Amino acid sequence: MEKSKLDQVISEVGEYYKNNGTKLAPAEAFHAASSYSDPAWLEKEREVLRRYPVIVGHSSRIKAAGDFFTDDLAGVPIIVVRQNDGSVRALINVCRHRGAKVCTEASGTRRNFVCPYHAWSYRTDGSLLKIPREEAFPNLNTQDHGLAELPVEERHGFIWVVATPGATIDVAAHLGGIDAELASYKSADMVLERDTVLSEDINWKFVLDGFLEVYHFASLHSKTIAPYFHGQYSPYDEFGMHGRLIGVRKSFDAVRGNVPEDAEASDLIKHFAMNYLIFPNTVLVWQADHFECWTAFPGEQADKCKVRVQSITTKEMSGPDYTSRWDKNWKIMIGTVIAEDWAVSKTIQQSLHAVPENQLVFGRNEPGMQHFHGQMRKEITGE
Repeated sequence: MEKSKLDQVISEVGEYYKNNGTKLAPAEAFHAASSYSDPAWLEKEREVLRRYPVIVGHSSRIKAAGDFFTDDLAGVPIIVVRQNDGSVRALINVCRHRGAKVCTEASGTRRNFVCPYHAWSYRTDGSLLKIPREEAFPNLNTQDHGLAELPVEERHGFIWVVATPGATIDVAAHLGGIDAELASYKSADMVLERDTVLSEDINWKFVLDGFLEVYHFASLHSKTIAPYFHGQYSPYDEFGMHGRLIGVRKSFDAVRGNVPEDAEASDLIKHFAMNYLIFPNTVLVWQADHFECWTAFPGEQADKCKVRVQSITTKEMSGPDYTSRWDKNWKIMIGTVIAEDWAVSKTIQQSLHAVPENQLVFGRNEPGMQHFHGQMRKEITGE
């Protein structure tokens, strides 16, 4: 975040300290509990996710020509592969002969992809390379039978895909007002430290909910996060369909009201965690020296989901000398979310059917919740 914007944040947080307050929405908002469990609503959410660019991985996963990884999380099996000219393509991982996956490996390096069923082969740009017994397909136009493509773009060090063939992609336009702020972190120069995919028995939106309000810190995270973060004083700003919630570390207590005018942004931002909601399904968390990236995808049922979790840091802080540091950070990060946030989400998932009048309520002190769920509802219903 640029220094001028950080100064505005510090000023706003300072006012919340004085008033013992936090960012407030105009009123509380009621929300249908069934949005977490209704199969019909889930299908409409899948349609929304297919309309927008979603993060499928980090650019540093595929550094050289021919490097690739496969992914099924976006609802379409894809191969993301680095091209000879340095660009990236996202190919639908489905053979044009009989529909088998042409690549079953999670990642690697290839000069071409060969379907294991009948050995149809494709170049890394998706074009059809060879058909065994080609005389058996005399009327097939081979130029029209390469692997289908999905729109793909690299931006801010991430690989974004729209899971709809023939759609257009413009990540900068999609991000709108939040694009320049993300660029200020220079994440395009960072590298992937580690990542994993987690499967959980909760609705995919619960994953995002945990990053959109700090109201639960004092109770749910009393021994883990609450000793280090306040459960209030948090600004929330909307950037169109995206948003930013700022978590205030208790370390800020010692410096507020005494911030030197010439203080560097890097010295100040360490007192905050920046939670960026990237609609429709990602939260990027800036933690002073690295990003956490949480991208949630619906599972086969409303009470199932998969979550890609990535840790991205600077090149200087990656490598063997920092392994133990990131091991500890990863254990705390994943452990807290699973043992606390997702554990309580499971109990909610199991009791949604008993919510009186199907009505949940998001308080005035939960503007991020109101914003995200309101945006999803608007995408689905137009209201």
